Amino acid sequence: MPDKRVYICLLCCISFSNLFAQKGKLIRFASAYSMFPDSARSNGHNYNGQHYDAAAHYNDSSVLIYVPKQFSSKKKINLVCWFHGWGNSIDSACKQYQLLEQFNASGRNAIFIFPEGPKNAPDSYGGKLEQPQVFQQLIKEVITKLANNKIIRVAPVFSINDYDITLAGHSGAYRVISRIINKTPVAEVILFDAMYGGNDAYLQWLSAPDHRFINIYTKDGGTFDNSHLIMDKLADSLHIPMISVNEEAANDQLLRTQQKVFIFSSKGHNEVITNNRNWEKFLRNTPFKK
Repeated sequence: MPDKRVYICLLCCISFSNLFAQKGKLIRFASAYSMFPDSARSNGHNYNGQHYDAAAHYNDSSVLIYVPKQFSSKKKINLVCWFHGWGNSIDSACKQYQLLEQFNASGRNAIFIFPEGPKNAPDSYGGKLEQPQVFQQLIKEVITKLANNKIIRVAPVFSINDYDITLAGHSGAYRVISRIINKTPVAEVILFDAMYGGNDAYLQWLSAPDHRFINIYTKDGGTFDNSHLIMDKLADSLHIPMISVNEEAANDQLLRTQQKVFIFSSKGHNEVITNNRNWEKFLRNTPFKK
């Protein structure tokens, strides 16, 4: 007899796909350039006395693409890539944090890309995307999928510089983002309680005045001290203009005019994405012309 949990999960995925197929275009495919499988997790991963085997947690090469109905390819295309944190997957993160609902409501003229990470595992490892140039190959494959579905037209020769890249994610996503940002042109980074490490990479990327950065962090999520360390280094050593505010002060006007914003939230680690519909708000209000 089939496992009832698998059946329920399948129904949830079908319902999820049907809902957003009505609002835009959903494409889901397996990619050789997604995070997993990867040799470093071929034997799984041990954490806190528990083993997370490769078959269940490090074997899903899925990539989800969502194109909202309002998308227009007449301007330079903005690709927004999301990475999930510990204990999540594409489907659970989209549902828990209302990622597609908020993305759709933001009105941003962009395409959402979500590669599967360590699936339902406590792990920040970014798999193959930590290797130089693999992320660019993933983007090239995404662009090919979009062209084949007649969503965009492409140049005869692929160039990553033809696209504005946004990287965003929650919690353990900090690691894979830190491995990508200085190996490929990335215009924007949005972190949701994820400033755990990768400081050298982030500081190098932040030193470019035109890079847009939002870091929302909490008191008890483990990112408070490191967020303040990064702010101190930006102000004292690099002399990079930035602004630090409480979440209540992060209004639309501030987000539209400031390039580098650190936001302290009194909410919990898993609340900062949906509280005040922050994901939607950060996407909608940007200094960039999207």
